Amino acid sequence: MGDGWDDEDEDGFIADLRKNLRRLILYASSADATLQREVAERLANEAIEPARQSQIVELGGLELLLPLTESSSTEVQRLAAHALANLAVNPENQRLMGERGGIEMLVALLDHSSAAVLQQAAKALANIGVCASNKRAIAQRGGLRGLIALAAHESLAVRIEAIAALANLAVNDENESDIVDLGGIDAVCATARETSDAELRAQCARALRNLSVNPASKASLREAGGRALLEELCASRDERISSQSERALANLGASSAGK
Repeated sequence: MGDGWDDEDEDGFIADLRKNLRRLILYASSADATLQREVAERLANEAIEPARQSQIVELGGLELLLPLTESSSTEVQRLAAHALANLAVNPENQRLMGERGGIEMLVALLDHSSAAVLQQAAKALANIGVCASNKRAIAQRGGLRGLIALAAHESLAVRIEAIAALANLAVNDENESDIVDLGGIDAVCATARETSDAELRAQCARALRNLSVNPASKASLREAGGRALLEELCASRDERISSQSERALANLGASSAGK
């Protein structure tokens, strides 16, 4: 593929992508993991740029990337999930991924043995889960159960992305109830208590805020010792942690001491 890409400018990239897309799709569907890796890595890198996110999808990038999540190569799967996570920052791409099978493929990766794959799959689900039409679809395909299980994963990066995804998906009444029924509040509370990492605690606080809306969720959070935990988190010097925890306490009908 070395002669297929033009790195000089954006116009060159788009021209080459348009010209070579069918060839790239053939590469992606081939059994050659080296070719698959080249394709996935290039698009993962390009998809960081906001302007490229819509361009890649408009030119058929999802048709290329989604099958790579089922590659026999763990590294190809990681890169494909990484590219999808980057592309899913774009709201229109979130919707398209939901319509074109991206949810099923990403949820399937939540059982992977590689922490690097799990991190990117959870991140991609967190991003596409911002889209209202995808929230229930992710739940209905088993995504909530998989993400809750990852809240206790040994990898910090995996836990952060999994709980971020749960926080996004909880902004839906049915999902909020399902997360409670699946033990999600206990899982998030346990993670918040066990970690000293500021980013993970911030995601836990955000998740608990979104899981403190429905009456059943409030009751479950109280039973899990959530009030005391949230009061502790309110004392954090990290504004993200304290502000989200204060809002969760407000949802519970409590106020934080000294605030």
